[in-house]
Amino acid sequence: MAVEHSNRTRHLMYVKQIENGLDLTGIAKSVAAIYDTSLEPGQSIQPHYHPESEEIYYILSGYGIMTIGDEKQEISRGDVVYIPASAPHTLLNTGSVPLRFMTVSAKGDR
Repeated sequence: MAVEHSNRTRHLMYVKQIENGLDLTGIAKSVAAIYDTSLEPGQSIQPHYHPESEEIYYILSGYGIMTIGDEKQEISRGDVVYIPASAPHTLLNTGSVPLRFMTVSAKGDR
């Protein structure tokens, strides 16, 4: 977000806590939202897709199986997963501890 003063532009800092997601519509040009998610052992995100946005998962702790389309891969702490717009995807916690990850949702029309 910027505020114009005469011939200068002043940039404003944006700092918020992530609680049940952080909607960045109107703040960021290409990032729509950021989420901090935790899946308990055996829990999964049901298959779904986002027709107008890409996603990136950054795995903070735990491990599981990521499925994008017909592809499956084990994921664990430190992995970054790119999910294209309209790609069906799901994530299953196959571990014995919570699987925690950050999701960055980016608008498709950048």
